Amino acid sequence: MLKKRIEWIDIAKAYGIIAVVFGHALASGTTTNMIYWWHMPLFFIIGGFFLKPINANKITAWKHFFNKKIYKDLEIYFIAGIILILTYSMLYNRDWDYLINHLSRLIVGGRTLNLYTSTFWFVNVYLLSIAAVTALISITKSRLIQIGVVLSGLFLATCYDKIDWLTLYNYQTMPWNADIVLIAAFFTYIGYLFFHTNWKWIEKPIPIAILLTLAGTLIFSYLNGNFNFEFSMKSHLIQTSSPKFLMISAIPLIFSFAVMGISTLTTRLPINWFLSIVGKHTMIIMYMHNALLDITRHAGINNVLTQVTIAIMVPVIIVTLEKPISEMLTKQRGPYLDNYAL
Repeated sequence: MLKKRIEWIDIAKAYGIIAVVFGHALASGTTTNMIYWWHMPLFFIIGGFFLKPINANKITAWKHFFNKKIYKDLEIYFIAGIILILTYSMLYNRDWDYLINHLSRLIVGGRTLNLYTSTFWFVNVYLLSIAAVTALISITKSRLIQIGVVLSGLFLATCYDKIDWLTLYNYQTMPWNADIVLIAAFFTYIGYLFFHTNWKWIEKPIPIAILLTLAGTLIFSYLNGNFNFEFSMKSHLIQTSSPKFLMISAIPLIFSFAVMGISTLTTRLPINWFLSIVGKHTMIIMYMHNALLDITRHAGINNVLTQVTIAIMVPVIIVTLEKPISEMLTKQRGPYLDNYAL
């Protein structure tokens, strides 16, 4: 029996990916800063929803985890990366040195990835984070220890600006942005903890009203210069006029859960079906949107809303058409292949 999808989760993912695309389409500024507060944390939180402990002492359990949670995303990561790097090289007539240099960056990952692959760091950190959190909840059942570990990691991440002892491709970074797991694992674990307790509270009016009030108050205070907060996970950028640990552990959570609350309300609106579709295809949008934004600009499309619409809809259309076409081709090839096998 198949488990029914929870619609508001897909809608929350849709809001998140729309924010990601807008964040990259807009010039840096106040709106972009506020988008960066929560769009990546939201995806890590949702990534933690469906984690569960495994038998940490059995190699077969880890093999099953790898095959189910890691392998497919890793395969798509390299395939998509190669295609996009080749596409950029052809569009901009780059030489072989450029091509080899950027293809090799797929292995190193993290901050070394740029241009059409600039968001691929998310896949690196996401895979490392779900592995780290799965290991944590499998090794110890104590919620107190689990919370202590992720909070300690988050605090450690606020104690330095960026990795300055390792340089890869002229970037001060660790392979796969591994140190960012200190931040991402916190959000991933919060998602796990939320979804494995009484998560139904997010669908109730009073908690939603409280979250929206808190988020609105923070926006109002920020716009009036009462505090400063800049946050970019990829760059390990945490700039604030208040204690870093307090800001990074509170603001992204308030906004992420406010978006989830809005998503539960959106399920009652006519637009819910469209957002659900977008939310089911966030990864292909994550992979393709930078290339599509660049192509629209070169095509003379300067309206941000139009750019964002194209960057979201083209991947969705591709995925939507791919399934029936694949099924049709499979049916057409079927008899031939059967005869060939005979």
